[in-house]
Amino acid sequence: MKKIYTLCAAAMVAAAPAVAQQLPNNIGTFDGTWVECKPDGTNVVGTQPEGWMASNVYKHFIIDVKVELISSAADRQTDNSENHSVVMQNKFAGSFGIGATAPGYITLGSSWAYGDISNVGKPNDTSDGGSYGSIEFTNRPDAISLYVKRSHGTDKATENASVIFYQWKGSTTSTVTTGLSNSPVETEMVDRDKDVLGMITDGVTKSDDFELISKSENYFADDYSEWTQLTYPIEYLSENEPTKLNIIISASDYFNRANLGEENSLSVDDVTLVYYSTLSGLTIGDTEIELSEGVYNYSATGDMPASADAVVATTKGKFAKAEVALDQDARTVTITVTNQGGADLDGETSHTYVVTYSAAPVEYSGYLNIEMMGDHVATDLEATVTITETGDNTCTFSLPNFSLGGGDSMGDIVVENVSMTTADGVTTYTGSATGISLADGQIMADATINGTITEAGVVDFKIDVVWTNGGNVPINVTFTSEPQTVSIDEIGAADATAVYGTAGAIAIKGYTGVANVYSITGQLVKSVAVDGDANIDVVAGIYVVRTGNNTAKVVVK
Repeated sequence: MKKIYTLCAAAMVAAAPAVAQQLPNNIGTFDGTWVECKPDGTNVVGTQPEGWMASNVYKHFIIDVKVELISSAADRQTDNSENHSVVMQNKFAGSFGIGATAPGYITLGSSWAYGDISNVGKPNDTSDGGSYGSIEFTNRPDAISLYVKRSHGTDKATENASVIFYQWKGSTTSTVTTGLSNSPVETEMVDRDKDVLGMITDGVTKSDDFELISKSENYFADDYSEWTQLTYPIEYLSENEPTKLNIIISASDYFNRANLGEENSLSVDDVTLVYYSTLSGLTIGDTEIELSEGVYNYSATGDMPASADAVVATTKGKFAKAEVALDQDARTVTITVTNQGGADLDGETSHTYVVTYSAAPVEYSGYLNIEMMGDHVATDLEATVTITETGDNTCTFSLPNFSLGGGDSMGDIVVENVSMTTADGVTTYTGSATGISLADGQIMADATINGTITEAGVVDFKIDVVWTNGGNVPINVTFTSEPQTVSIDEIGAADATAVYGTAGAIAIKGYTGVANVYSITGQLVKSVAVDGDANIDVVAGIYVVRTGNNTAKVVVK
């Protein structure tokens, strides 16, 4: 069973002066101690969360008028009866049909009210009320966040609910009429909400050091049947440090009593002050880094900045700090953002951004020799490879436009996270990759590279490729700066054989012997005796054709 507690709301008599309070833990979990609410200082009207004052009503007039406007219900996240949220509701306060709707709200100050008995409900009704006082508070948050449920009754079903935050230093003083019009009480009120916010200036005395530091006035009319998080930014009017804080959360259009709607309700839980520790913008040199919410690792290309002066990190939090560190060896720029007093929306107090720079790719020209299924299919084929350093002694190796025997390109062989070690002027490269897609996805391959590059740029790489979906066919590739001499005995007698794909067939020219045609998966498709020239009919696809000691890859359309 969920425990239901009763809270206090707007007093129709003058409330007692606020006692100095410490800010409740997390401001508004409402899961701590609840205390009795005594709007008139004597009679108990339910309970309220410690540190807050609710706007309940108690007045002895002919008969007792006792209205409980706020209650606590189970916490929004659990059914634990020891945890609570706050429910505020605007309710009729009066007797014998004489009275008015009173607003349901809670405040970190003290609530007060004045009831104009003779003019209730009339255009010249002077009833009033609100909050005065504060708690001590010197931090400067960036936003206020809370979870809400909202519903309207049938009376004024579009009335706003209110979330009001303000900070200041110094004090204001004004004389305010409280109680009921048949027995009014003139009360000297310190730090009344409208006085501090500058909504009223006549009759208001301000101390010499008074200054409104920040504020956030927010209103919403939408209904929320499920718990919904709302987050509102705080506007800073001064860079000075505040000393006082008040928060008012209301089921009513707080500063517009004419809009009060009976039975309009607002449930609230987990009210927090937010201290942003993230970035809203980041520029390094002439490059703006496009930031994404919740992403803290980024890649960049080009030259590393020479100093932290080239890094412009704009914090989302007005008072957050960003510290920049450069690591030229790792090619990283690290920005650590910390706030000044509390947690961000994700509960963290700092966030670290890392931008890793990839060096510009370096291209090396050379020659490929390719052996497939024990036979040479390409000898001293001109090609290029690129090396792109990625920091931490790693790089990306790329062999673009790879082909078998100089035919159509099958695609690029790319191996990332290749380790680099340098000794005696020679850099050694070792790495591997799996699942490389070639020939528009018809060939899947794994690749392992081992090689060296000297200070003079002399390249010697061995690239072992395994055609995995073709029966694990090995394709052995070497890439060197100088052409390799391959004897006729190794590659067979030179001939003028030409093998290529045409529309619906494989054309063979200048060959006498058996031509074996294999599918891309390594299965024998056809074996045809050729006497000079032949056209071998096949369906469209990629094939490997073996003619004597030669192997060719062809594409048939």
